[in-house]
Amino acid sequence: MKFNSSARLALIVAGGVVASAAALAAPVAANQGKTTLMAGNGTVGVNQVLTATFAGYNADTSCDDESGPVSFDFQISNGTDLGTIAGTCTPVSSGSFTPVATWTATMNWTPTTNGNLTVTTYASQQLLGGTNTVGQASKKVRIAAAAPSGAPSKPQNLKVTGVSTNTVSLNWNAPSSSGGSGVSGYIVKWAGPTSGQITVQATNANVGTLSAGSTYTFSVSAANAQGWSDWVSVTQNTANAPAPAPIQQQVLVGPMWTGGGPKVKSGQWKTFNNTQNLDTNAGHEARLSGINKSSSIKSISFRYKGDAAQIRVVLKPGAKKGTFTLQEYAPAVPGFTAMSMTRVIKVVK
Repeated sequence: MKFNSSARLALIVAGGVVASAAALAAPVAANQGKTTLMAGNGTVGVNQVLTATFAGYNADTSCDDESGPVSFDFQISNGTDLGTIAGTCTPVSSGSFTPVATWTATMNWTPTTNGNLTVTTYASQQLLGGTNTVGQASKKVRIAAAAPSGAPSKPQNLKVTGVSTNTVSLNWNAPSSSGGSGVSGYIVKWAGPTSGQITVQATNANVGTLSAGSTYTFSVSAANAQGWSDWVSVTQNTANAPAPAPIQQQVLVGPMWTGGGPKVKSGQWKTFNNTQNLDTNAGHEARLSGINKSSSIKSISFRYKGDAAQIRVVLKPGAKKGTFTLQEYAPAVPGFTAMSMTRVIKVVK
């Protein structure tokens, strides 16, 4: 026969029912109900919810008729005691005497280590004779290591593998950790007389368009979808530019006239120089032109006849004389300067 809470209280306070009260106050043995624990596998650093239940074998149909409240203590096999949570009672809805009035409690647990662990809950009920452990349940769980997050670690072993006047070649190793996602590429930047930045996929880069004989600092960072790593840097001087080839003065022999000196007759061809004298020591032939001609001169022409250079000057009608400047010009070529020689030539009728 069961008593509701009012009947039990009446028995306790009534003078003739001390024996009944003593019977109710007797300690209750452990495992006096069905205890369950729900705990799934989790991840380090991620909150887990542990759910414990207890249904006493002598549970009443109403939570008000229960012998005393039930609390749950949660412990981990690594020695961690998560603490105690008071349970909440759910009454029997059918009104039968089947022991289904259930106490439930939840505990938040954030694992700090990975591995295979066992979670145990101890159900304790506050009875007239004190607090007794009335049931326990355990659950084995596997806690996985926390997934990495954030940007990758910095590249390793950055070094210079080649140097020229305007290019530096770099090489490095991938980061020891790619962070929360795979490495998508590397950012290479440099600073010195000039600066810039490029992105590469491989663990090497050739940085060009640098200034010769200059100091540069090169820095590399690994990137993923979550950000950039710390930078790793190396300093390197570019090679000096080669010394320019010495510039030579061109040698050009001036006009060597054939009879009559530097004077020509209008309308007649005159040989005034052997073409060998027009060759410079740079291996080029000088260019001939007539400049600064007087107003009395109508035209000036040049031609080559065999090894000879010839000139023909024509005066304007009625003019008896004139002058012009004969220019021999050799342009600059690699290793040699430009050269120009001039001489005033008389023209007569």
